[in-house]
Amino acid sequence: MTGPRAGSEAAGLHVLVVDDSDDLRDLISMVIARHPGGWQVVGTATEGRQAVDVAREQQPDLVLLDIAMPVMDGMEALPLIREAAPEATVVMLSGFPFETAGPGALQAGAHGYLEKSDLVRSLIPRLEEILQAG
Repeated sequence: MTGPRAGSEAAGLHVLVVDDSDDLRDLISMVIARHPGGWQVVGTATEGRQAVDVAREQQPDLVLLDIAMPVMDGMEALPLIREAAPEATVVMLSGFPFETAGPGALQAGAHGYLEKSDLVRSLIPRLEEILQAG
């Protein structure tokens, strides 16, 4: 396997953050930018169609994709993003508990699922776990 999932070296990871909340996108971007390995947000999007375009253009290593968004939701955008940026690890974000939407997201091709309620404290450690397991 190539790309950041091939091993634990996730230095300089390029990240796409997709969420319809400006505040949450900004918060996630700040947390990502503070990663000691030099992770960098290379794009953001407010809905799925825009996310597919940005993923195609930027070819990120990691996509953080909200499930519930207007225009095109994350579940609809997921296969399109996987096609547009096939090397990217896609992690779904949701306000819903894992039991509600997580199994469906993983079955649809997401590499991981994170609940928004726990993002500030656990975002980086959980992303590192998902990338290493990839």
